[in-house]
Amino acid sequence: MDNKHDPREDTEPYGFMERELAFKLLASHALVDAEFYEWLRRDPENAAGQLHIRLTDKDIDYIQNVVEWESIDHMAPDIRERLHLDLVTNSW
Repeated sequence: MDNKHDPREDTEPYGFMERELAFKLLASHALVDAEFYEWLRRDPENAAGQLHIRLTDKDIDYIQNVVEWESIDHMAPDIRERLHLDLVTNSW
């Protein structure tokens, strides 16, 4: 059994799989919720916190400086409309 210490554990609040899942949750939530989309773009740390996700400085930099928001801006409303979210998000 390999008991080597991973130095990333000292600096990252989560592992690779958890980070991948966290970003998938952020992306999907932003895609379906226009208000959350704007909040994530404007204030990623607090928007992610709403979903109980803690972002690192590197994560925040990625969201603010790498994500191509302008391209997504053009597609997001059309995608939201075609998801017909009113059929799955209303309380019955």
